[in-house]
Amino acid sequence: MELKAYLAILWRQRWLVLFVPAVALLAIIVQAIRYQPRYTASAAVIVTRLPQETPADQYRYDEYYLYLTNEYTVDDFTEVVRGNVFASDVAQRATAALGTPITPGEVQGSFSVTRRNRAVLLSVSAPDAQRAVAIAQAAVAALRERGTQYFGFNDPARQVIVQVIDDPQSAVPDTTRTRLLWAIQLVLAFVIGVFLAFLADSLSDALHDPEDVRRALDLPVVTVIPAPPERRGRAS
Repeated sequence: MELKAYLAILWRQRWLVLFVPAVALLAIIVQAIRYQPRYTASAAVIVTRLPQETPADQYRYDEYYLYLTNEYTVDDFTEVVRGNVFASDVAQRATAALGTPITPGEVQGSFSVTRRNRAVLLSVSAPDAQRAVAIAQAAVAALRERGTQYFGFNDPARQVIVQVIDDPQSAVPDTTRTRLLWAIQLVLAFVIGVFLAFLADSLSDALHDPEDVRRALDLPVVTVIPAPPERRGRAS
């Protein structure tokens, strides 16, 4: 089938092609009206272990093992941030700062944590910007004040330095993903409309052009008698 034939089918079934995207667009408009964006606050801290004092007569390996220890400590901190003990501390601090109750479960559900070299990257998502910033700031404060106490290390010689390199001062609405989903819905609706148009045309017994007649009767078309202008207008 030639491209012109496909285009002719789409033109004949144009209302079906447009109807499905129109319904999807209406649904997207309703979603946009009712949509409540979530706000994300980000923070980053550098975690460094304090070097142990080494006697002058011992070789220090150029702090190589200290670097490895820092790497392992950062790995452990990413698990600490995901735990409910850390979430309870953050919830208490955020509740005190914000003045409204925040539960440990909400804190755990709002956190996303990754690591990059010796940095711990925190991302906090909440229904409003103030809440996201309060939780993120409480998390940074808990890490700075307690550090490796979450590991049970209370010995000052085993403490870490937690240095803030990205202080959470504001939160931004996270709308990119939602807009992408709306765009996907609209494209998918258009594809479904095109599919239904071809399906409806294939199920129809009507003959629209000489090629349809030739395929249906398996006979050559000798001539074509044009329809009167008024008939052509109604057919279009």
